[in-house]
Amino acid sequence: MTNIGFLGAVNVGKTSLLRLFVDYCQTNNCTVIKSDFSGESTAYDQDIPITTKTIHPNRVYFSDTETHNHTLFAPGGDKERAVVRMGIITISRIAKQVVAVFSLNQNLQEQLEFFSSVRHIPREIYVCLNKFDLVDKNDGLKLAQNWEIVVKNYFSKRKIKVKDFYVTCAENNEEYKVYNKAAAEMILNITKDSDDLVMESDAISASAAI
Repeated sequence: MTNIGFLGAVNVGKTSLLRLFVDYCQTNNCTVIKSDFSGESTAYDQDIPITTKTIHPNRVYFSDTETHNHTLFAPGGDKERAVVRMGIITISRIAKQVVAVFSLNQNLQEQLEFFSSVRHIPREIYVCLNKFDLVDKNDGLKLAQNWEIVVKNYFSKRKIKVKDFYVTCAENNEEYKVYNKAAAEMILNITKDSDDLVMESDAISASAAI
């Protein structure tokens, strides 16, 4: 079993990625055993119509194609709130795999500041560049490539290796179907990598015992 944590600043699309994965599992070879999105709370702002904020971590418990069970966690990104900050700390500690989620239509440096306050991050992580549908289609891939360099350098300075980057769109948009699929398959690829590591570890332990 693998605990996977989606970490990122406010409004980068962590909850949307979870919901997209639930939809994906309904038509593919993975099974959602239980999902809990009760961590959402409606936020009222005079400048923004009506939005939701994640207060307590949302989660999805699922079985992959190899019938291994895994849990996805997505805590909120508002680290100024004590209850949200506690969720971020907890998930960063228990997650064997972490996906750092960034929104391509928000300020990159401000999003990196979020991770500066997260102390416990695995030595190898994945990065999701989300909301590709909200940037200019012609320059979007170039923007994503530039961000990959900056993000990789940032985590490298913390001695954290980025294993892979994924450009995704968490909204169910037919025009961006390839990026919808990439968002869902990203999760399954991560669980497969984790299962391979467990098998390798078991093999090493067995060899040592002989």
